[in-house]
Amino acid sequence: MHELTHVLIDEAGIPVLGREEDQADYLTAITFLSQKTGFPVLPAEKKLPVVNEWPPDFGPLTPSAITRMQDIIDSWRIEWTISEQDNMALPWADPHALEIQRLYDMVCLTYGRDPRRLEDFRIQNELPQDRAELCEEDFAKSERGLEFIKTTLKNHARTPPGPSGKTPPDFAIDVKFEEAVSPPHKQYQLWLQNASIIYPLIDALNRDYYLPRRIVVRFRVCGQPNAFWEPKNAEVNMCYELLDRFVFLSQFRKQYAEDRRANVLGKAKASLAFQ
Repeated sequence: MHELTHVLIDEAGIPVLGREEDQADYLTAITFLSQKTGFPVLPAEKKLPVVNEWPPDFGPLTPSAITRMQDIIDSWRIEWTISEQDNMALPWADPHALEIQRLYDMVCLTYGRDPRRLEDFRIQNELPQDRAELCEEDFAKSERGLEFIKTTLKNHARTPPGPSGKTPPDFAIDVKFEEAVSPPHKQYQLWLQNASIIYPLIDALNRDYYLPRRIVVRFRVCGQPNAFWEPKNAEVNMCYELLDRFVFLSQFRKQYAEDRRANVLGKAKASLAFQ
């Protein structure tokens, strides 16, 4: 979704007034969390049996939405912990923020969606109170930004939606899979094609956004754990090697993320009990 947000920024001609990677992170989080711009729910007959609550429902923030954001946050926590333990040089010149900064941004936006119900979420993810005071406003501003992108794309689409309300195929996002070679990558391909959120997500985007040209999301071997948008070719490249990286990180989830969150929240509640 982060890479598809780059697509929306480019195709809508949205000005980038800061770091584009930050903007993509923020708009991705808002896509998952927003009431105003959340994707409509797919009809039951189009839902895959293993796809739960995607796209997210309108209304109160659902447990599945919080879980999805927590998974993203935990991944940044694990990446940052590994880099600290390995004394890796910090990539100060990188176009992306540091993992720990991206972590706090995601915590802030999630908390800002419903601060009255997510105080425990804020505490266990170690978001300082002085930052938390700004999060509700940050969420509202980002939500307005995503609504602006949607409106801009609808107003500037070269071809209006057809009678059925769907975007014409020539101006939609399409998914392609290059044949995987290694056994793990073949397993990823099988899962992505048959049991993932990929197709419901693309269907929802094609209903919600009218793009000025056809965009291809291509899953392939890249030689690096990465994902990237190429405006010249109108392609989003999703590397099977990135899933290798996610599988590697998953082995540290309990130790570096889940146990840490439980410990932080337990200490905070114990401290309050003795005040």
